[in-house]
Amino acid sequence: MAQPDTTSAHPAFDTPEWRDKRDGKLREWVGNDQAVGFLLQFFDLCEVIDDLWDGDKEVTKADLTRILFAVMTELPLNPFFANYRNELAAVMITGINAWLDANELEQGSENDKVFSYVLRDWYAELIAFVIYLTRGRDYMRAVSMEVRQFFTHHETLEQYKEDLA
Repeated sequence: MAQPDTTSAHPAFDTPEWRDKRDGKLREWVGNDQAVGFLLQFFDLCEVIDDLWDGDKEVTKADLTRILFAVMTELPLNPFFANYRNELAAVMITGINAWLDANELEQGSENDKVFSYVLRDWYAELIAFVIYLTRGRDYMRAVSMEVRQFFTHHETLEQYKEDLA
């Protein structure tokens, strides 16, 4: 996994301890190890691609090898992904589009930066959809705000905009 960003003016939240807590929360919310495995692999490959895109963190050959195996073999062989690939692809397409828009909006007006701040956390929609698939609508609704808060409350809009500057 990629190392936490220590170049930011704000303390890095993405530590091994935070990732352990994240993984435990995902197991609790999702309730399906194969679905959690899908999410974690997808997050990892998105991080590596984001690091390549932004050029702000070193991407090693080991990172590229890991995501090559994930994309070409491990994700397609994951039983959860294989079972729901068509449904998941739709959410992933809209998420990739949101990420691309967020990167473009970072360069715009103050108002654009607000939208970028929100769009970059699109993966909460993927998590919610995976919870829907594994635990149903009622449970998804019961934990939805907890999921969003866990993944988004580590950085304020002001901190985000400072880091962009």
